[in-house]
Amino acid sequence: MTTVKNKNKLVIAAMAAIAILCIIAVPLVGAQTVTNSAVGSVKTLNGKGYAYQEGQTTQYPATFTLTLQPASVSGIGRKFDVIGGTVVVNAVSYTITSGNGGVGTERHIVLLQAQGTSPDGQAVTLKLEGRYFWMGGNLYVLRVAAKLQTDNGNYVLLMRASVHV
Repeated sequence: MTTVKNKNKLVIAAMAAIAILCIIAVPLVGAQTVTNSAVGSVKTLNGKGYAYQEGQTTQYPATFTLTLQPASVSGIGRKFDVIGGTVVVNAVSYTITSGNGGVGTERHIVLLQAQGTSPDGQAVTLKLEGRYFWMGGNLYVLRVAAKLQTDNGNYVLLMRASVHV
């Protein structure tokens, strides 16, 4: 039978405390590394669907390609900046120059607002909201409802989109 002296008890308690601190600290350091590496990596959101001019029932083909750069990560969501892209409605290409948005991870939603110009130099605004789904690996797909506000009229866009993260 072995007896444990007070010195040994103190050493065992100190080692247990260090082990507990290591167990707690390692995941936090790892999470911070993942968060920092995610910020700054550029992603491309591609969409395809149909556009309807407000007040009309005519359906036009529509596509978009938006370049997104993650800006920050919080507990329930992520913010990102729109750094460029194009929206094509009925063979008319609108250039997107800037904007921002967010991803709500609890409800699987994406909100975005971006500004740009039409081919004749007039200002346009794209307001997009969507619901995303994980498709396996690093592929996510979205159901998108958007509004493209132009001087020639507003378009409602109903599309499907995808992004690799």
